[in-house]
Amino acid sequence: MEFPQNYFCAEVRDDFEIPAMMKRAWAAELEVLSVIADVCERHHLQYFADYGTLLGAVRHKGFIPWDDDIDICMLREDYMELIRVLPEELPQGFCMAGMYAGEKRLQMAAYVPHLRVMADERMWNINTYMQRFHGFPYQRIGIDIFPMDYVPRDPELSRLQKKIVETGIALLRDWEQLQNENLLEDKIKVFEELCGIQIAPDADRQNEIWRIMDAVQALYRREEADEVTNYVFWLNWEQLHIPKTAYEKTVYLPFEHIKLPAPCGYDEVLTAEYGDYMVPVKGTADHDYPFYRHMEEDLKRELQRVGFKGTVEEFCEKVSAGELYV
Repeated sequence: MEFPQNYFCAEVRDDFEIPAMMKRAWAAELEVLSVIADVCERHHLQYFADYGTLLGAVRHKGFIPWDDDIDICMLREDYMELIRVLPEELPQGFCMAGMYAGEKRLQMAAYVPHLRVMADERMWNINTYMQRFHGFPYQRIGIDIFPMDYVPRDPELSRLQKKIVETGIALLRDWEQLQNENLLEDKIKVFEELCGIQIAPDADRQNEIWRIMDAVQALYRREEADEVTNYVFWLNWEQLHIPKTAYEKTVYLPFEHIKLPAPCGYDEVLTAEYGDYMVPVKGTADHDYPFYRHMEEDLKRELQRVGFKGTVEEFCEKVSAGELYV
């Protein structure tokens, strides 16, 4: 993917200063998105910009200036097919993370029950990584992909689904504490009874609980519902149920220097997610900004250790241009 060189300069958008490193992060994420898009195109699967990415496309024609990631979603049937084909379709250097990944280290690389496509740090050295990802130096750049599930018309059924998901998330969140208090087995039994299942004692029980929750979210089909939702977010976001007709067609919206697919009913989607979404509200990211903050000091110390005399940005420029090998 080609970017004009001045794309990687710091700039101010909507009175918010975007550092050069964030521009590199954006470009790196767009590279991962292009990999996902290629797989989806080959298999006739549809993805949509969602959450802050959809809002950025509509309101800013690009990233929200104070946002640092790309979020996309897929209707459940396409989402499951993508999970099936990704292990064989991803190019070398990329991997699928989340509960359906084959390795424990990758199962743990997505922190909530969704899919993540990311650069596999074991497949790159720092030079090839930074040259591929426009000078971005922090490993595991990736994109989250969220499933949109069908909400059954019977509200009792959807309440039961939410109860199971809520119970499972609380169990996983408090796992270590429950172990220390000798309460874990009792809480697992409560979850099993709620679901009407029994988890094999020799199974990876945490990953099994993720998968059970995912299966519960995916219980209902298109013809059994009028609305869709992301169940995990719906737990704390009561208004987040959207007419399924909002996703019946795809429109393409400008985003930075490309166009992104969006649901035809993006107004309904964004209203459910944000209310009056055309009024910018700074500092609304649901995670630490920037996402690489915890790695910045480590990089500075490493550059000092190896004797590099320039700034971090100068290091990024030189390595990405092939002028410096480390």
